Amino acid sequence: MARRPLIRRFMKSAASLLMFLLASVPMHAQVLEEQRATVLGIGGDMSWGVAVNGRAVGWSMDHPRHNVRIAANLGNGGGHAYIAAYLMRSIGPGTSKSDEIARISLDLPYPYHGWILLFADVDLEEGEYWLVIARPTENPHSSINWITANPMKFEMSDDARYLGTRSYTFYKDGADYIPASNFNDAHEPYGFQIAITADREP
Repeated sequence: MARRPLIRRFMKSAASLLMFLLASVPMHAQVLEEQRATVLGIGGDMSWGVAVNGRAVGWSMDHPRHNVRIAANLGNGGGHAYIAAYLMRSIGPGTSKSDEIARISLDLPYPYHGWILLFADVDLEEGEYWLVIARPTENPHSSINWITANPMKFEMSDDARYLGTRSYTFYKDGADYIPASNFNDAHEPYGFQIAITADREP
């Protein structure tokens, strides 16, 4: 008979621990993944880091998306990994800040290798978009690695199109406003890993 109070105390403690753990989880992590829809995902089994000077991955959509989140798989190759990331409607010479949707600056710790949420809760109209990741002009000596995959595997919604990658390698091709740099088409056999999701449509 002495076991029953002990069992009740254990069950009460276990329930309290469970409530504590649930309360400790960030709210955004409690949202079920099936409530999000993939717009574009690029991944793959074989992956490695590629040093980035200025790199852009593009896609287009045939209709608007709400609460868009954009993440990239990034790494720090050693020392500081200063990052300037832009979400743009266009890139290349002639691009201005009026084409910019959002930007963010980061310095990844060392060592680091993993997914970074760059932009969240952005509403995007139909059209063309580019994610730019580059070494900031004020910190050109940066150890950014963008993790690639080969062969790359795509996951896309029916209305999305992958526009490929563009890059600039030499500092002479860079502009003071990085998205206006002289980006050239890149035809690598590997893909730069990104994950773009949005609210699931009714």
